[in-house]
Amino acid sequence: MTLRTAGLLAVLLAMAGWSAWWVVCNVYEFAPDLDARAFAYGWVLSLAVSAYALRAGPVRGRWLPLLTAACIGAYLLLIHRGVSAGLALALLLAASLLICIATCRRHPR
Repeated sequence: MTLRTAGLLAVLLAMAGWSAWWVVCNVYEFAPDLDARAFAYGWVLSLAVSAYALRAGPVRGRWLPLLTAACIGAYLLLIHRGVSAGLALALLLAASLLICIATCRRHPR
């Protein structure tokens, strides 16, 4: 299994877990509602990262899905530990944008 495939699987599993948790909290009301903006951003981010990783060459973008899954996992851990939704979303945005900038920049040939 390549690094890119493992990363895509990790992103898929992270978003599947987040989706299940969001449904339990927001639809069935067993816990306080989760932030819908962060949930939507997570889906847009994971779809964009997956599309980029699948279209990128064999070297570019291979770490991006794995690092994105780590960002999503860190956000969910922060929410689970009781960090405010605004601070957790700001950290998710900052970390994911820094990772995208660092891994997607063009290297001179």
